[in-house]
Amino acid sequence: MASKAKKSAASRASSTPRPETPQPTPSSSQGKSGSPLSPTRYGRLQEKADLQNLNDRLAIYIDKVRFLETENSRLTREVRTSQESVTREVTNVKSLYESEISEARKLLDQISREKAKIELEVRKLSKDADELKKR
Repeated sequence: MASKAKKSAASRASSTPRPETPQPTPSSSQGKSGSPLSPTRYGRLQEKADLQNLNDRLAIYIDKVRFLETENSRLTREVRTSQESVTREVTNVKSLYESEISEARKLLDQISREKAKIELEVRKLSKDADELKKR
């Protein structure tokens, strides 16, 4: 019964909504006897139609939930892939900058040592020049 409901719900969901089936009235006649429907029979037919409608709505709801779960799964994978890609790129860029910064620090240290040597040499030469002027 559930598969019938799913098939009919799927066909109904994909096509235009069909008009409501005409509901039997207590005054209409049914079957060979030609007698009018009893209130009990009418109530049961109405209940049956209501249950079929509810079953169709449930099947549509279940299909929609399955679709949304599938879509959610796909989007979760997409987000995870994107995050992994960004993480890899950030790690690569970080390592490039770290190596570049390390090289710049080494160069700065080397230049600072050279500057200190030159300043010492300038002071020494300045002292020597002062001593030569005094003589």
